[in-house]
Amino acid sequence: MDAFAFTSLDSKVRQERQPELMLSVQSTRFPFACVGSYIKTVEAGQTGELPNAFTVHTTLLQPRAEGKVEVFVPRRKPKISHNYLSHPEDMKAMIAAIKLARRVAASEKLDGIRGKELLPGPEVKSDKDIEDYLRRSSCHFFGTLVGTCKMGDEKDPKAVVDSRLRVRGTKRLRVVDASVIPVPVSGFTQATVAAISERAADQIKEAYRLK
Repeated sequence: MDAFAFTSLDSKVRQERQPELMLSVQSTRFPFACVGSYIKTVEAGQTGELPNAFTVHTTLLQPRAEGKVEVFVPRRKPKISHNYLSHPEDMKAMIAAIKLARRVAASEKLDGIRGKELLPGPEVKSDKDIEDYLRRSSCHFFGTLVGTCKMGDEKDPKAVVDSRLRVRGTKRLRVVDASVIPVPVSGFTQATVAAISERAADQIKEAYRLK
């Protein structure tokens, strides 16, 4: 069972802007990068080998750091650099998010099921301790990465596609997926991609005079 909450760390931001943080509560130990692979976690769950635990994990929805994708000549794989937590404000936000997750886990409503903290662990106390833990354990959470084929006008040097999703400098080539979203969405991208797809279908039909 999963439960999700969307919020911001600053009360003024919470009132004026879209959420910057997602808290996810799961009735199992989530497979963070520092404790093994997702596949092994699923296998352990099927055999009953997972610890009896729950997870409150955090996702930064509006990161300031930017990654990049380098495309080479054919037959060479692209090089993807995520640059997670490379912006100091992102790390500051994630440290605060861990503290918030701990407050949620310490809620009196969970007194009957809460045991000892497994991760980060009670020995992780200072901001530096939390930062070290985050650098070891942070990973991508599904459905939130966007912008590798950013949509924008011709004056934007980072824009890959135009407003009709056509790849600049090419003919008869469009990109229709989450990669064209220019800025992160504060939530899952499925609905946004569905809307983009519907719009793209209309544009393609219009371009080729299809009914």
